[in-house]
Amino acid sequence: MNIRHTGVKWFLGLLCGLGMVNLFAAEFRTDSDGMALVNGKRVFILGLYENPEDDGVLDRIAASGYNLLHAKDRSALDRLHSRNLWGIVELGGLADLSEQQEQREESLKNLVTGLRDHPALLAWEMPDEALWNCWYGAELWRAEERRLHRERITALEDRTLAAELKAMREEADRLYADAEYVRGDEMADAIWQKLGEASPRPGYGFGNAPERAARLLEGLKAAYGLIRELDPGHPVCMNHAPRNSIEDLAAYGQAADIVGCDIYPVPVSPHVRHSDLVNRDLSCVGDYTRRMQASAPGKPVWMVLQGFGWADIHKYAPEIAREMRRPNLWETRFMAYDAIVHGARGLVYWGTAFIEKDSALFSDLMALGQEIQRLQPVLSAPDTKEPVKVALAPANGSQERAAVGLGKEVDGNLWIIAVNEDSIPHRVTFSHPMLREEEAFTCRISGREAVVRQGGITFSMRPKESLVAGPRAAQP
Repeated sequence: MNIRHTGVKWFLGLLCGLGMVNLFAAEFRTDSDGMALVNGKRVFILGLYENPEDDGVLDRIAASGYNLLHAKDRSALDRLHSRNLWGIVELGGLADLSEQQEQREESLKNLVTGLRDHPALLAWEMPDEALWNCWYGAELWRAEERRLHRERITALEDRTLAAELKAMREEADRLYADAEYVRGDEMADAIWQKLGEASPRPGYGFGNAPERAARLLEGLKAAYGLIRELDPGHPVCMNHAPRNSIEDLAAYGQAADIVGCDIYPVPVSPHVRHSDLVNRDLSCVGDYTRRMQASAPGKPVWMVLQGFGWADIHKYAPEIAREMRRPNLWETRFMAYDAIVHGARGLVYWGTAFIEKDSALFSDLMALGQEIQRLQPVLSAPDTKEPVKVALAPANGSQERAAVGLGKEVDGNLWIIAVNEDSIPHRVTFSHPMLREEEAFTCRISGREAVVRQGGITFSMRPKESLVAGPRAAQP
């Protein structure tokens, strides 16, 4: 051991701990294909929207392959750094400079300059689901307003006025149903006037949601410019809801370096509709991944996936609550690889703060993390220049949605990542110029093997099955 070198390293580490110098800050940039480059190494990002206070839980997460957790302050980042984890700091309302500009700008400057040199800091995050909340907040308020109107109308002693206001309320509901949002808002506001009350939320409705969204965007863009000026070394992330048009998402993407959206499709049920696409199946994860890419061409996509059951965060009648189950391991794995084969460069799980750490779902997520950790050299490798071709054996389904494959080049070898998006099993043949005749491939998930024949390799894939296959002798 070089004692002199060790002493110098110890001393510099001490200075870092005292905040006097920081020579070990994570250096982040994005490679040409969107993969994260941290300290010069390509990394597939795997994270949790959580930073558990229990040290044992945090140790377990770190040992299970996760590399990014949420943090709110220096002490949280310190705990992550001691475990070789990175942190993403949520900026919340401070990143909206459309209101209270001077106050928020000062607070934002203090936060960014205070944490930008922390060795565990990897990225900043803009307000969650900012675009969609311009509409969702109005939706919640107008639903509450309907209840308040009916209560007040019912309590009126003047029955003539009550009948008039009841008709106005019905007209407002009709206008909303016909997407006449401006007129619906005007009618709802007029009811408050006739009641002799001021609206509890004046100027807040569906009709002016586009104007509020545009104003918010300018505030986010101003904050984004300030963040990048103060801290050019760390990217800014933005998570969307699984909503809104590609055009509107693209506008908001101007205020971020990395984009993504949350999508929680388990279970497929009439009682929850998280996907508003025609496809509400688990494979909508891949659809939303593509939407995010279309909304921000050339920018990395980090998808936010389901780490909870809907009954964990909402109250339902007992018979419905039983249906609102958590994802199982098969589904959890499929959603992860469905995002990956469609181009995601990172996955972050939301909702684990609401589930027990001895639950099956948390154990499944830790197992998946260990799997992804083993496969980091594959997942972070460049995509092959030529796409993997997929062919299906004849089957009884329409084959509208079936297998999707992605090729990765690792040390001169082809690796295939694939999912069967269909609800029936398939015999799937993958072909690619890098396949070598008679070479044996092994799936690192199922252990199944196949041999290259006539330029292709065939695996059986069950419904919603995931596959990561590489040459039998290749690492990992």
